[in-house]
Amino acid sequence: MVSGRKLALFGALLLLTGACRLAPPPRPLELGDTVISAAVTWSGEVRIRGTVTVKKEGSLTILPGSRILFERVDKDGDNIGDAEIYVEGTLLAQGTAQEPILFSSAAATPQAADWKFLYLDYARRAELAHIIAEYAYSGVQIHFCKAAVVDSEFRYNVDGVRFSTVNIEVARNRIHHNTHGIRYEERRGAGSVHHNAIVDNEIGIFVVTRSDDRTLFRDNNIVSRQYNVKLGLDQPGDVTFPHNWWGTSEAAAIRATLYDHDADAALGKVRTPDPLPASLALVLPAEK
Repeated sequence: MVSGRKLALFGALLLLTGACRLAPPPRPLELGDTVISAAVTWSGEVRIRGTVTVKKEGSLTILPGSRILFERVDKDGDNIGDAEIYVEGTLLAQGTAQEPILFSSAAATPQAADWKFLYLDYARRAELAHIIAEYAYSGVQIHFCKAAVVDSEFRYNVDGVRFSTVNIEVARNRIHHNTHGIRYEERRGAGSVHHNAIVDNEIGIFVVTRSDDRTLFRDNNIVSRQYNVKLGLDQPGDVTFPHNWWGTSEAAAIRATLYDHDADAALGKVRTPDPLPASLALVLPAEK
């Protein structure tokens, strides 16, 4: 026979198991305009309805698997969502291959520019790895600092990755279905952009202005719906993109995917030396 004590213990275990199963998920952290001036860590779901500013003395660490969702708020009526994260201090957003960090729209039917951007301006430290940024005006904008953006995915944005006046590495990312995959202005900055799949964007690389050919784009797959590279109105200097795959290895066919001096005599030339004969087999994050 089973003793009364054992029956009571068994019943308690059943109640505990049932309570665990019925426990509601943790409530998301909800933020409006917020200033971070100390060390803060986010995990789970965070919903943002304003501007989160990480001050110079502040740091924000976002743990793997976190979901950062931006409510669509457009106070100025410019059709660009106002919610954003603005970083002057430290941002460490380092997911994993199994648990990337998601930055996305909170809308039931999301669209590009639902939220503004993840914006790094004179940031003290910035490390982005295994993130997914989608439905933003810019998945990430980086200015006047040193940063690394690796092993991540940028999709369904106006600009996937945008930078100017930086020392930057952009590597092993999947950048697709944006209006501009990468948009940049060197303005005395430099960078290394390598081993990315920059594909299925309207424009793969948009060289807006003031680029002196110090950012090296090499060993990327760049295949776009309209132009693989487009020069902006104030880009009179030549730029060079060696050793990339352009969707073709034929010189004339590659030229047809570029918007430069051939289309507007005021612009510089896009040079594509040593094009690859076939698409690179890249090691990229799996699409989630």
